[in-house]
Amino acid sequence: MGMSMLYEVLEPLPDAESALRRARELLSEFAEWVDDPGLPVTGPVITAEQYAHASRFFREGWFMTHDGHRFPETGLEDFWTRLHALGGPRGESPYEVQVELTPELAALWPLPAEICLQPLRDAWPPLVVSDLETCREADIDALVADVGPLSFDVHWDAALRGLPSSKLCGVQLCLNSVWTSQCPEPEQGTHGVYLSIGTRNQDVQEEWLAGTGLALGEALLGW
Repeated sequence: MGMSMLYEVLEPLPDAESALRRARELLSEFAEWVDDPGLPVTGPVITAEQYAHASRFFREGWFMTHDGHRFPETGLEDFWTRLHALGGPRGESPYEVQVELTPELAALWPLPAEICLQPLRDAWPPLVVSDLETCREADIDALVADVGPLSFDVHWDAALRGLPSSKLCGVQLCLNSVWTSQCPEPEQGTHGVYLSIGTRNQDVQEEWLAGTGLALGEALLGW
């Protein structure tokens, strides 16, 4: 199957709105056709500031470990006791605890280093899901207006003009996060836009990238 490579567009992007605008400019300039944006992905809530913001826009979320493994018990008994007292019983799952995002849960911060809160995307009221894989541009505008200190990423599949294959080509937007290897990682205040040049364009990719006239970062393992 192969794996696409992502190249960051190295430009100052001081806020979420400017990063979204730049992503759309790249699509307008380089794409022959563009699909609807993929369903957005929100990053973990780590800080008290992020929780205060998330609780305004999400109805639900779940506590989980950063690595997605079973909850470690040692040293976390106090956290589970406090969570239960605030109305968030542990339940049966060894991997996550789903909760309503109430103001009272803010008392849990700072969280233990092993734990984060993942907002439940489908409980973000502005999002109208049109199918299982994409959403509307209007939804992206609404979500970016709400994102604040939260991390958020979305991609557009597109055929990039001048490349022989469109497989896994397009643009990736990362807000309050950076692309590392096949996924974004939270980085507060950093916004990035990346070109994905697909899996079947190796013979022409260097010439094509140079022809964009863009300052681009090193190749990163992508979609």
